[in-house]
Amino acid sequence: MLGRLILGVVKGLIVGGLLGFALAKLGFAAPMAIVAYLAAALAGVLVGLVAGKPIWAKDAKIEAGMKAFVGALLGAGLMYAARRWLTVPVPVPLGELGGANLSLGEAAGGTGTFGGLAITSLAAIAALLGGFYEADNDPSDEEKPGAKPAVKAAAGGNNKRIAASAAADELDDDLEVEPEKKRAKK
Repeated sequence: MLGRLILGVVKGLIVGGLLGFALAKLGFAAPMAIVAYLAAALAGVLVGLVAGKPIWAKDAKIEAGMKAFVGALLGAGLMYAARRWLTVPVPVPLGELGGANLSLGEAAGGTGTFGGLAITSLAAIAALLGGFYEADNDPSDEEKPGAKPAVKAAAGGNNKRIAASAAADELDDDLEVEPEKKRAKK
């Protein structure tokens, strides 16, 4: 399970980091609220499609769609939490990313907060969602190719009928006796 959790966090970091980098290159290194919430919802959708059971897996379309929808809602909610409470300043100079965006302001000195920058906040949100989705996916639920279904394996692998319970046999006997009594009365 720990391996799946780490894999999900890495998937989320990649998706969120790439989305945040794209926003920074478009001039939204520290995006305004509506752009940040829409980007977080998009990150939730993308992570929902690739983490856990991905959309391209067999019989995974509905599950991935539901994860994408919930990921959009959770992404927007987590963006609110990140912008509100993740106000720790980024300890490294941002260079062009910090200087190109006027929304960081002069008081910040060209640095932003983890919750205010697109790269850091989207990567954190997507990593959290990816870790959750991947840890929730249990590959033991999936049937291995070439394996016998559990019912056939328990019954010995052949199509023999398993003996019915005693109560079912008694019911069958009662049903057979009643027509005989009716015939005898005629």
